[in-house]
Amino acid sequence: AGSTAAAAAEVNLNSAAAATNEDKSGMQQPPQQAPEASKRMLWWRAIKLPMYSVAMVPLTVAGALTHHWYGCINMPQFGLFTLGACLVIAWLNLSNDAWDAETGVDANGAGGKPESVVRLLGGDARKVHAMAWACLLAGAASLLRAAALYTAGPAVGVMLAAAVALGHAYQGPPFRLSYKGLGEPICFAAFGPLAVGAFYLALGAGTGGSPWLGTAASPTLMDAGVMGAAVLVGLSTTAILFTSHLHQEEGDKAAGKLSPVVRLGVPGAVKALRTGLLAHHALALAMAAGGALPVMGAVGVAIAAPLAAAVERFASKNAHDPPSLFKTKYLAVRWHVAHALMLCLGIIADPWMPWHLAALRVPGFAIGVVY
Repeated sequence: AGSTAAAAAEVNLNSAAAATNEDKSGMQQPPQQAPEASKRMLWWRAIKLPMYSVAMVPLTVAGALTHHWYGCINMPQFGLFTLGACLVIAWLNLSNDAWDAETGVDANGAGGKPESVVRLLGGDARKVHAMAWACLLAGAASLLRAAALYTAGPAVGVMLAAAVALGHAYQGPPFRLSYKGLGEPICFAAFGPLAVGAFYLALGAGTGGSPWLGTAASPTLMDAGVMGAAVLVGLSTTAILFTSHLHQEEGDKAAGKLSPVVRLGVPGAVKALRTGLLAHHALALAMAAGGALPVMGAVGVAIAAPLAAAVERFASKNAHDPPSLFKTKYLAVRWHVAHALMLCLGIIADPWMPWHLAALRVPGFAIGVVY
């Protein structure tokens, strides 16, 4: 009864509002602004807080790999990297909204994006660009400080710079590679091998070596598990981007954006999502069997698999109603975070498994030993 009364009251309020929108001549007046509660919801969506997981996941996985090999992590360095990575993600989110506003992909209508920061600030794309560049400069300074402070070597700076450059090429002129359907490969490279690899090299150098044996730090990208974990992180991050397109087919088409959902259609994109998630877990097992990933890391990935299945089930169930697929990316973020957490716990726990303890391969004693 309470729900019915509330609904009736809402109808009456809407009717009254519609009546007040007509002047004495009967002409329809512009609608009133959205309620403050709706604005707050749009701002919450615009902040994209869950998306900052894509900053933390590569760094956290790199930290787990560092602990796997050296038995410790330099936390002040980790904190500087955290700040820098989050600021770079803020730059990506803000610049993405600004560039999309300029190309019209976030306009009102089918596939529109009411939570665009540009639209929430009254359409001032220049202000959003300025905010984005401020975040980038501050983030880059923090990242470079963390890398240089602990003599991580030039490769770290080059890899991080390449990841940032790909972030600009994704959306910014003159490249706008996302409009050519290259967003997913860029996302994989930037957040997978480049980010995880750079953070591992830097964090490994930041340990100063094994506190167990006093051995000097000598991290390389060829250390067992590094590239295997980086590939998994890149793929799970790419899944977030892929699912974010599912409800935007009409808007992407109108803007000339060749996103996967435009190329494949919603049914084809959902099928590709299902295939990709299955292949992801098969790859984790294969890499563990081949020594490219710690065995317990693969176990952790398998533990998070039900959340990946939930992403696929939701997308398949709602494929007939594209607007409702908006939620799919949030389910993908949930899986991405759980996947990374379980992967990290597995990587950290792996050296303490019986088959390693029998060979005295505990963290700090296992430098250079292939697991």
